[in-house]
Amino acid sequence: MSVCVILFVPVLIGLGLWQIDRAGEKRDLEDGYYDRLGMLAQAPPEDFSDAAFRRIALTGEFELQRQFLLDNRLHEGLAGYWVITSFVTADGRRWLINRGWVQAPAQRADLPEVAAPQGMQTIVGVLWPATGLGVLLADDPWPQSWPLRVQRLNVARMADRLGGAVAYEVRLEAGQPGALTMPRLRVTFSPEKNQGYAVQWFLLAATLLGCYGYFGLQRRD
Repeated sequence: MSVCVILFVPVLIGLGLWQIDRAGEKRDLEDGYYDRLGMLAQAPPEDFSDAAFRRIALTGEFELQRQFLLDNRLHEGLAGYWVITSFVTADGRRWLINRGWVQAPAQRADLPEVAAPQGMQTIVGVLWPATGLGVLLADDPWPQSWPLRVQRLNVARMADRLGGAVAYEVRLEAGQPGALTMPRLRVTFSPEKNQGYAVQWFLLAATLLGCYGYFGLQRRD
């Protein structure tokens, strides 16, 4: 029992402290999220290490022949796709623009036809951070011809398929040229959940110490 306490109490306390740190990180991210969404749109940053939730303005052209259709997106109970279209700016860089949701055709084999404004356009969007890749129950092979129907938002893979685009999702704001039915610019951070986990880890550590003391006294008697 002594070995068990020596091994596990520090681990449990460490897990509790880690959850407290995670709650602080989420709180800071939440504060930055609201602050940045309220700022004026700026030119895209050179350094993307701290680019999450920044509003940026881009001037260029949509490449309608290069679009990704992100499958299994629901809107008000209807099945559809998110449309991610390549956007080329004057400096030659390509951007992955999430233009929002479109309803899926009745037949699974059919793909929606999605138009976009032609010519030079100035758009405003939000640099949306990656939230992790969803679990796939099967392989996700991509077709060779455009548009590409994909099963998850793999920004790095999309950027590579475009020949070296900026590996960051730009979520277009409603009302912008080319915008469809836009997903809400909202994210749930829930730092309280991490605080609850921290309490649970600390309680487990306290319970283990309490049991150790109780059974130690029993053995002494």
